[in-house]
Amino acid sequence: MKKIIFSVLFLVVCLALIMQTDFGQLLRTGNIEEVAARIQSYGWIAIFIAMAAVVIQTFFPIVPFVLLAGANVMVFGLWGGFVTNWIAAVLAALANFALARYAARDWAEKKMGHHAFVQKLNRQAETKGFFIILFARWIPVLPSSAVNTASGISKLPFKSFLFATILGKIPAVFFESVLGNYMINWENHKGTLVLLIIGLALFMVGLNYLKKKKKSTLLS
Repeated sequence: MKKIIFSVLFLVVCLALIMQTDFGQLLRTGNIEEVAARIQSYGWIAIFIAMAAVVIQTFFPIVPFVLLAGANVMVFGLWGGFVTNWIAAVLAALANFALARYAARDWAEKKMGHHAFVQKLNRQAETKGFFIILFARWIPVLPSSAVNTASGISKLPFKSFLFATILGKIPAVFFESVLGNYMINWENHKGTLVLLIIGLALFMVGLNYLKKKKKSTLLS
């Protein structure tokens, strides 16, 4: 019961921050350059505000993560922004996992329990769970929140989820941090932005090829 109450309070606080604060109202406008300027104006607590924004975005995605990540790069530079985004993304994933496993399990199971990803994760949670989550983090079109929720309602050990998320988030968050920064300043980075999109498309094609090849090998 205490976990449920804590979870509800957590979500209520997140919603209140979005609806009742000046920064939350600014986030809702989607003006990323203004968001970056506001974060920078907070001085030494800016990094905590930036992380909080990423965590809240996980549960109330009023702004795409890629743009928020780009805003943090504008404020803290490439490496500082990446580290900020990465730590916040890991913390958000852990919060999402905890909510699904301990507070809203019945709701989450009704929503996602029938999905093939969850069923596969349950079958191989103890033997291959770490690698399933690790690779899932590398697939850009697979929503992070879906991976977190599926992990929470599965039999996956928390330790496997934690380390797979810490490692798996590194390339994904770095890519989105760079991409987000270029999207915000797209007029100055048109060529690079096109190359990144082409690279992402080729990566997805390669993953699909490897998946089909593995399936055909198992069937032969």
